Amino acid sequence: MTMKTSVLMSAIVALAVALGASSVVMAQDSSQKSALPAKHRKPTKPREPAPKAHKVWTEDDLTTVRKPADIYADKEATRAEAAAGAQKQTDDATQTAAAKPTKALPVAPLAHANSVDDADKKIAWEQRDIEGQEEFIDRLQQELSEAPPDRREHLQKLIEEHNRILADTRKELAGLQAQKKELEKPAASNVTAAVQPPSQ
Repeated sequence: MTMKTSVLMSAIVALAVALGASSVVMAQDSSQKSALPAKHRKPTKPREPAPKAHKVWTEDDLTTVRKPADIYADKEATRAEAAAGAQKQTDDATQTAAAKPTKALPVAPLAHANSVDDADKKIAWEQRDIEGQEEFIDRLQQELSEAPPDRREHLQKLIEEHNRILADTRKELAGLQAQKKELEKPAASNVTAAVQPPSQ
């Protein structure tokens, strides 16, 4: 049972108890009046309804009328609005990030080699990646030549985007090849130092 339901059930039970108690008191009061002899009873006059004064409600009056369920509903509505606002901001940020062209990182994470063997593996990976991207761009260009006019603009944007990615990948490959040369230099100097006899 949720908290909302339990609060509502408690309010209903309390109201039923209050109504029952008031009806018992009224029944006792009316039975006591009828039990009095006629001479002891006050003559009853027909009551004229008192004119009702027009109530002007103020903000202070409204807060006293509010029930816990109303307060809870307002808190939930406020929480839902806040969640919707946060979701909208997240969606807007995602759309903005998707709309902006991605800037190439100065040095991609894959472009860092720790050893010559690591550099060879990463160079091979980059070469396979470049070949795959070139094949994909070729397929897009072929599709562009056969595409209806309403799809041409979309395909052209895809080709441009993948050409930028291909250029970045080629830069990574060049960086890896340069790193490999740098990593080979210390190894070559260590080998020559080991081959040369120490001078005495």
